[in-house]
Amino acid sequence: MGIIRNTTAQNCTIAIWKITETLEELLQLVNVISTADFNTEKRKKEWLASRLLLNEINPNCSISYNPFGAPELNNGSFISISHSKGLVAIIISQQQVGLDIEEISGKALRVSSKFVSTNNLKALTAEKATLIWCCKEAVFKWHQKGKVDFIADIKLHPFESMERGEITAEFRNTQLILNYQKIHNHYLVYVCK
Repeated sequence: MGIIRNTTAQNCTIAIWKITETLEELLQLVNVISTADFNTEKRKKEWLASRLLLNEINPNCSISYNPFGAPELNNGSFISISHSKGLVAIIISQQQVGLDIEEISGKALRVSSKFVSTNNLKALTAEKATLIWCCKEAVFKWHQKGKVDFIADIKLHPFESMERGEITAEFRNTQLILNYQKIHNHYLVYVCK
């Protein structure tokens, strides 16, 4: 299917790919030597789709990884990559960025004690847990420097879940504005600062 969204907001370019292609079809679209580093077809397809998105936005860039595993671009721009259930999203900017996309499901609710304080667990729904997880993952990816305590280090100001909006987060001593939107039963959250 290819790109389902390509937008620019707040000096960031965001692109989303819906994977409907076979592995062979994706391989024909990307000039790569090998995807042997990935064990599953799903991961190979996600990796290829992320490279196709990058090529669509800036064909002269290539991705490497910092010592903490965060992606970096060879032209000095910042990038963040996420994938979930057939969707792959990337964000690119001259500013530091973080992005996460997650399918709305019970998965985040089941593990919510790892990223939500105990006193906030009772009223949590699967949808709100997914949005909170996406927010905290986006902040973690924005940080790009490894270890983060998702409960102690990342605090979200109170918010109501909607189709799209902004959520204020505190990461250690830094305030961040997170933008979010629902796309195909997923939440997409990004930060650009």
